[in-house]
Amino acid sequence: MSLRALLVQNRDFRRLFLASVVSLTGDWFSFVAVADLVSRLTGRPGAAAFVYAATVLPVFLASPIAGAVADRFDRKRILVISDLVRVPLALLLCLAALWGSVVIAITAVIALGIASSFHDPVTSAATPNLVAEEDLARAQSLMGAVWGSMLLVGAGIGGVVAELFGIQAAFMIDAASFALSAWLVSGIERPMQQRAPAPRPAGQLREALRYIRGDRLVARLVLAKVGVSSANGTVGLLPAFAHGTFAGTNIATGLLFAARGLGAMLGPILARALAGATPGPRAIILVCGASTLLYVGVYAALPLTPWFALAMLLVAIAHLGGGAQWAMSTYGLQVATPDHLRGRVLSLDYGLATLAIGVSALVAGGLADAYGEASATWWLAGAGAMYGVGWLVWALSGARRPPA
Repeated sequence: MSLRALLVQNRDFRRLFLASVVSLTGDWFSFVAVADLVSRLTGRPGAAAFVYAATVLPVFLASPIAGAVADRFDRKRILVISDLVRVPLALLLCLAALWGSVVIAITAVIALGIASSFHDPVTSAATPNLVAEEDLARAQSLMGAVWGSMLLVGAGIGGVVAELFGIQAAFMIDAASFALSAWLVSGIERPMQQRAPAPRPAGQLREALRYIRGDRLVARLVLAKVGVSSANGTVGLLPAFAHGTFAGTNIATGLLFAARGLGAMLGPILARALAGATPGPRAIILVCGASTLLYVGVYAALPLTPWFALAMLLVAIAHLGGGAQWAMSTYGLQVATPDHLRGRVLSLDYGLATLAIGVSALVAGGLADAYGEASATWWLAGAGAMYGVGWLVWALSGARRPPA
């Protein structure tokens, strides 16, 4: 089934897809605005990187709980509740802008990150239950692409909206997007898990960890995203590059994030084209490893360019690799993990990735404040390259053997 036919003929998947579209668009409207707000209030080049860390680190802390909840209770209800909770939290950012409060802004960002940890992994866990097995690779490439495409649209337009109408308009659009997403998810009729949800005994995370340790492919894929994520703190430095090296406006920041979105949108589609409709373990690992090295290699060149157009191109190419790696590793975990464990395994995968992103963003902010954004970018690219090479060698050795 083609991507268009999948959306046209599968009503439930279409609603989940559209919910992700509107929710992610609002997220990126909000991020450009809050990064600019905190940067202006603090006057520090690494401020946006710290905002980025506050966005992702809470996800790591909440992910074990989110995974257990996703496998115990109704996934649709979880998605709706997480959307509705984020409506007032997004509006709290309006107060932060009105009062000029960094504390309120960071508190709201942290709370939004916690709520997001109950949404994104659950969406990935539920997708295989809404599409046929032979359509899962296409569905996952589409869901991966929508993340990038909405970053492209949301960040690009968000920068313009924040510049022309003020950052509070961006925060209100973000709140409205969560309400619309909740309505779309509430209309999904097909069950999002294979059995009627019921409370299970304690030890949920241990059960998932035992499964991961016993399956070599899953163990490697759970750690795949850490490579790109360990260098992902450079994303938090994009506002510093926009304001310090280039035009110095919200529009410039939005355009750099839009370039990131373009690459993240095309990466999953290109990865599926290269690996095939139903890629095997070796193809998944090769795409993940090559994508990681592409990401860090291109970002290492970013501080060397004096031209804004070239900077946008480099960011797009880097995140083409990042998007391919994220989508392909998620697909591998979806097909290799049984449904009753999928929520916990994907939440753990998501949590490890966000932990690496958060630590990378904190390091990026500290290095940028001390030595400048260029040096910070090179340090992070070097760390990501070392991890990527080591992971690829380790993963290929495991792919030659059947799972335990």
